[in-house]
Amino acid sequence: MCGRFTRDFTWQQVREFSHMLDLVVPAEDPAPAWNIAPTDPHPVIVAHGDGGLVQEMRWGLLPPWQKDTKLAFATINARLESVAEKPAFRGAWKQRRAIVPASGYYEWPVIDGKKRPHWIRLAESPVMLFGGVWETRSDGAGGSLLTYSIVTRAADPVIRPVHDRMPLILPPEVLQDWLHGDAEQAMAIAHAVPEPALVFHEVGAAVGNVRNQGAQLIEPLACPADGLFP
Repeated sequence: MCGRFTRDFTWQQVREFSHMLDLVVPAEDPAPAWNIAPTDPHPVIVAHGDGGLVQEMRWGLLPPWQKDTKLAFATINARLESVAEKPAFRGAWKQRRAIVPASGYYEWPVIDGKKRPHWIRLAESPVMLFGGVWETRSDGAGGSLLTYSIVTRAADPVIRPVHDRMPLILPPEVLQDWLHGDAEQAMAIAHAVPEPALVFHEVGAAVGNVRNQGAQLIEPLACPADGLFP
């Protein structure tokens, strides 16, 4: 799964990484965030014209028919294996796929009976792009509430020691078809994405508190447990 992630990039870096997608981005770069948690706001890319448009959304998809906003904590991730059938996601999967830019994400493997947080990123890029789905509904005050989920899949071998699931990480060449193609095309993309070059290291326990922020959260631990992995 993906339950926390980080944001430390400029829109220029996103443009460079997604060079095959025409993007409409905000005038201001996004503020860095080192501990993004469920229900937090985050900029998400949606289909616009022949390219993409950045919209701020809340993490945790809320379908229009769901009155209880607490559902958002159960819909931060959409499993690839069931996203096309689950009632909460199937409408978005058909018509409202998204791209979620990030700089890395956290997982908590259990090592010697203790959860040890790790930060995972792309080896050669400051930006990683997660496949996602999004929805819109009334915010109860005359406006719209935009929410999203990150699509997850079975983990690649390099990540399995940390977690058995991982976000669907999209390469630049599929971004336009992911946003503008149909659901069948999107599923074919999801099953054909190449294995991303990911690296990870253990970080301190402070990331476990959602109130904690700062670049120190992703600093490598002085005595990591990485060597304990098979």
